[in-house]
Amino acid sequence: MAVTVSEIIIGRGAFAAQVLPPRPERRRVAILCQPGARAIALGINESLAAGGLEVAMIEVPDGEAAKTMHTAERIYLELNRRGLSRYDTVLAVGGGAVTDLGGFVAATYLRGIEAVYCATTLLGAVDAAIGGKTGINVGGKNLVGVFAHPTRIVIDLEVIQALPEHLRTQGMAEVLKAGLVGDRELVGLLERDGLAADIEEVVTRAVAVKQGVVDGDFREAGQRAVLNYGHTIGHAVELAAGISHGEAVALGMVAAGSVSRQLVGFEDAPRVERIIERLGLPVRAPSHLDRRRLPDLIGLDKKRDSSGLRMVLLEAIGRPVLHPVDQATVESALDAILPR
Repeated sequence: MAVTVSEIIIGRGAFAAQVLPPRPERRRVAILCQPGARAIALGINESLAAGGLEVAMIEVPDGEAAKTMHTAERIYLELNRRGLSRYDTVLAVGGGAVTDLGGFVAATYLRGIEAVYCATTLLGAVDAAIGGKTGINVGGKNLVGVFAHPTRIVIDLEVIQALPEHLRTQGMAEVLKAGLVGDRELVGLLERDGLAADIEEVVTRAVAVKQGVVDGDFREAGQRAVLNYGHTIGHAVELAAGISHGEAVALGMVAAGSVSRQLVGFEDAPRVERIIERLGLPVRAPSHLDRRRLPDLIGLDKKRDSSGLRMVLLEAIGRPVLHPVDQATVESALDAILPR
């Protein structure tokens, strides 16, 4: 099912409203959720079933463990068993991993059926659920996937506000990234208020940055790549160290800030590092990280091309650039977070 743009609903109590867009032909819904979002998914299940739909609950593993070919195949087989058709819907309820997986399954099952996301984490709400990137991990992060918008994305601010502090902290890494590439006022808000920043303003501003960039470059032919600020190093650290995505992106932004200062004169790198610390995120990699693994993982980055690796750098807050880097520069970036 081809969708050119997603409807995004942000509000308090949004999950208690009708989460699915109107579609008279729809008969069945498959809800994908992870254990942490089970209670929310069950509530949505009851509401949809009361409306006369056939609803299947399919639970997947927590975190990135959900994003495997094995899990995707298990879901495909369950969709077969439940008899889902092209008129039906895959509803992903949870954080970024389950929306990545759910979007991929929906985009590839029967060559494309409707996907709807209920984002239950801050990280998912401001980043993974927005923009139509889907994917699973095969040897590297998100190396298998398709570009496919869900028809609707629902963000319940009451759910986001009630998240445990560690989950809000992880999400703030992607909020800060959005500010650094496209919203100076958002950076200032985080600098001033940290985790106490108004959640509605945080979410609305971060979503607006991402949606604005995506609208101009859906398939990442050019400018959309700036949304990967901090991710070239961050994804490699995430896989090698086994830390959360938010922690890894924070480290990636420290590394990218250091290179930005060296190559394009970014003067605010120390300021950004202080904001990262204020948000409770790390600025130095864990001591158990094996640095020797990182170059090969960094080499899998999706921003590589025939001329080599490119990194997103900052000339100033709100002025990202895509810049070619050599191995010496990569090593310098790693020195900023993991001294030799």
